[in-house]
Amino acid sequence: MTTRILNVALAAAVGGAAVFGGALSIAPAKAETELLFNRFLPAKHPFNVGMFIPWAKDVARVTNGSVKVKFTEKSLAPPPKQWNMVSKGIADVAMLANNFESGRLKLPNIAQVPFGASSAEKRGLAMWRTHVKYLAKANEYKGMKVLGQWSISAASFLADKPILKMGDLKNYKMWAINGLPNKMMKNMGAVVVSVPGVQMFNVVSKGIVKGSVTSHYTLMVFKLMPYIKHVTTIPGGFQSNNFSLLFSEKKWNGLSASEKKAITGISGDTVAINAGKRVDFLDKKARGMAMKKGIKFHTASPEFVTAIRKKSQFLVDGWLKEAAAKGVDGKAALAYFKSQSK
Repeated sequence: MTTRILNVALAAAVGGAAVFGGALSIAPAKAETELLFNRFLPAKHPFNVGMFIPWAKDVARVTNGSVKVKFTEKSLAPPPKQWNMVSKGIADVAMLANNFESGRLKLPNIAQVPFGASSAEKRGLAMWRTHVKYLAKANEYKGMKVLGQWSISAASFLADKPILKMGDLKNYKMWAINGLPNKMMKNMGAVVVSVPGVQMFNVVSKGIVKGSVTSHYTLMVFKLMPYIKHVTTIPGGFQSNNFSLLFSEKKWNGLSASEKKAITGISGDTVAINAGKRVDFLDKKARGMAMKKGIKFHTASPEFVTAIRKKSQFLVDGWLKEAAAKGVDGKAALAYFKSQSK
C-alpha cells in the first residue's frame, strides 16, 4: 500500500514537472523592439544610401534581431520639426539638420568654421570626436539621445556667373541654409534665401536665386546642373552644414543594457564615416559630370580666401563665446577639431 502511494505521488510529481516544463517551453520570448525612423529625404540621397540603410541593417545585426528599424513611407513632420517630432514620440529616430535647432544647439556649429576640412568624412568625424571629448558636457541634447553627428563636404559657390572676389557676391541672390551660413553670406553682401535643402531645386530652377552655397554633390542629387555655370571652391574648405542622429530618450531607456551597448558600437564614428564617404564619393562623381557639361571650376585666390576669413571671423568669435558660456574650453576644442579633421 505504501509502495502504491509512493508510485502515485511520484507519477504526479513527474506529470507536474512535465506540465511546468511545458509551460516554460512555450513562454513568450522578449518582444522585438521596432524603431520608427522618420525619413524625409529622397530614396537615393547619399545620407539614405550611405548611412541610414546601413545603420538600420547594423542595428538588427548587432542586436541579433531584437531591435529593428522601420522607415516611414513619407515624412511625419517637416525638416525643421524633427526634434519636436521625436520628443513627442511620433517617431523614434530622425535626422536633424542642426541649423533648425539653432536656439538649442550652439556647439555643433564648430563644423561651420571655415577652413576646417573640405572632405565630408574628415569634417564629420572631427565634429563627432570633438563632441565626445569636449562638447557633450554642455548637455545641449538634454531630453534626447544623440547617437551620432555628421557633415557634408565643405560648401562651394555654385552660381550662374564666376564668383572670384567678394564684390561678386554683392546683391547676388543665393541659397544658403538657415542659421550661420545665412548670416555668413549676408555678411559677404549676398541676398540670401533659406529653405530646407530638399527644396533647393525649386528656388534655383525657378530663378528665385542664381546660385547656392553648398557641396558639389548637390549639382547631381538636386539636379542643379542646367542652372549652374560656374563653381568656386575654397582651399581648406568653406562652411559645412551638419546633422545629428536623434534617438528618442524614452525609447532608448526602454532598451536593455546589451542592446544599448551594441547600438552605440555601430553609431558614433561609423555614422560620420558612412555618411561622409558617400558624400565625398558623389562629390567626385558630380564634378566629373559637371565638367563634361561645360561647368567651369575655379579655385578662390589667396586674396579672396583672406577676405572670406575676415568676413567669417565673427562666426569663430561667436562660437568661442558660446563655448565659454557653457563651461567648455573652446580654444582647446577648436584646436582638437582641426587636428582631427586632418
